[in-house]
Amino acid sequence: LKIINALAGIVLKGKNVNDFILGKPVQIFERALAEFCGAKYAFGVASGTDALILSLKACDIGPGDEVIVPAVSFYSSAGAISWVNAKPVFVDVSPKDHNIDILKIEKAVNSRTKAIIAVHLNGRMADMDEILRIAKNNSLKVIADASHAIGSRYKDRPVGNFGDLICLSFNPTKTLGGCGDGGAILTSDAALAQKISQLRIYGAPRWQEIHHNNTIIGAASRLGVLEAAVLNEKLPHLDSAIAKQRENYFFYKEILENTGDLEWPEEHPDYFINSYRLPVLVQKRDELIQFLEKRGEKLYNWYPVPLPYLPVFKNLGYKEGDFEVAEKIAGECVILPTSYLLAKEKMRQIASLIKEFFH
Repeated sequence: LKIINALAGIVLKGKNVNDFILGKPVQIFERALAEFCGAKYAFGVASGTDALILSLKACDIGPGDEVIVPAVSFYSSAGAISWVNAKPVFVDVSPKDHNIDILKIEKAVNSRTKAIIAVHLNGRMADMDEILRIAKNNSLKVIADASHAIGSRYKDRPVGNFGDLICLSFNPTKTLGGCGDGGAILTSDAALAQKISQLRIYGAPRWQEIHHNNTIIGAASRLGVLEAAVLNEKLPHLDSAIAKQRENYFFYKEILENTGDLEWPEEHPDYFINSYRLPVLVQKRDELIQFLEKRGEKLYNWYPVPLPYLPVFKNLGYKEGDFEVAEKIAGECVILPTSYLLAKEKMRQIASLIKEFFH
């Protein structure tokens, strides 16, 4: 009801274009989001994908440049690199957490490398101290794809503390999800903040100057005021939603402990995960999924093909065997749902069926 009232207020009270484009709901949300995530600046954009593209553009990355990215993630983590006409250079992931393998990053760095995209997959942040050390030693920018990780922490510090630019998604499937597409870019760098601010409004310093003072090549990529109104109502409840997700995450691990050959992510006190998803490896993954589906439960592997093996990246010349861990995840991973909206009884039912499969 609060969301409906907020939306109605915008539609009925809006007097001009400034009320509907980057208006008050967006400004309120950006300030609250920056504070929640531990960054100085937040800029609402049209999607998490746009957040990545604009971040790469803000770092002046383009043709001839290379960007390191993990072999397991959603398409956009790598597709954004190609979108700005740079080259994605894939690095395998660690079996302990499915994030980029920090021991393999430096081998991928050369004179053309300009940045590292660190993906915080499934809500667990990557090993940012080590990634930032490698970046500093090689004069690289760090862009964090934190689409899964709002509310997560690394060494008791929030996502907005780590990286030159941090990208978020507010797709309805996310922990902080809206009613459509939406995203944001966080930064504490004033110069990068100015560039992001311009890039999302046609390259002009201010919205009022888009017709006569376009100083850089920009785009139209803004978080809508209606979307922001929804997010403003949901943000105050985010901590409680994350607490419920974490409860669900560890409930599975407790109830399914020592079940079959389930291989769980490694837990470590340096990481506070928002528990967006719980990835589990199982050797007979396809058989398990079929078993569950016949009994009315549909589970997925969201990463069935390593990114470098997608048809769109075939020209990069990667071949089977180049990414051993990514291939294992593609063949064995199943995602257990942890949404804060999920009832315990539903989780017990899923767990019970998994136990039945192994017996």
